[in-house]
Amino acid sequence: MEIRLHDPHPLPRDPASQGIVYWHVFRRPQDALAFARHILLEPGEALTGGRSADRLGPLWWVGVEVEDWTLWEGRQPVHRVDVVDAG
Repeated sequence: MEIRLHDPHPLPRDPASQGIVYWHVFRRPQDALAFARHILLEPGEALTGGRSADRLGPLWWVGVEVEDWTLWEGRQPVHRVDVVDAG
C-alpha cells in the first residue's frame, strides 16, 4: 500500500462504478499510511488509494474497494474528511 500511496490516482468521482465504498483524505502521506494499517478488510475487499491534489495542495487518500458492489446496493459510499484536513 505504501508504494500505491505515492502513485497518481485521483479521488473517486463515481465511487459506485469504481466499487469504492469508503475513502478518507489526508494532507500528509504518513497519516494516510498510518490510517491504512488499521483498516480491517473482509473477504472481497481491498485497499485502494493514491496521491492527488486540490486547490490547497497535495493530498493522499486511502479507500476500500469491493469486488461485489451488489452487496452495497442501496447504500451510499462513505467519504470522511477530518476537520483538521478540511482547511
